[in-house]
Amino acid sequence: MLALQPRNYYAVTMTMPTVAERKARTTTAVRLPEDLHEQLRRAADERGFSVNFMVTKAVEDFIRRLIPADELKLTRD
Repeated sequence: MLALQPRNYYAVTMTMPTVAERKARTTTAVRLPEDLHEQLRRAADERGFSVNFMVTKAVEDFIRRLIPADELKLTRD
């Protein structure tokens, strides 16, 4: 019989931030529609992550995928 092993597609290791890293953090309020916040909270709970972690990773990914500003200007008239 074939046994299926669960896969962790979100293999992320969290370490405690150093004192310098804690001082480098900023608190930002973001207004989300209630339904989106609920989806985010549920997704975080299901994966064992915090909402803060999920938002931080999403923003990092979004910024990494952005078209460089100088290239974006070339597409505008």
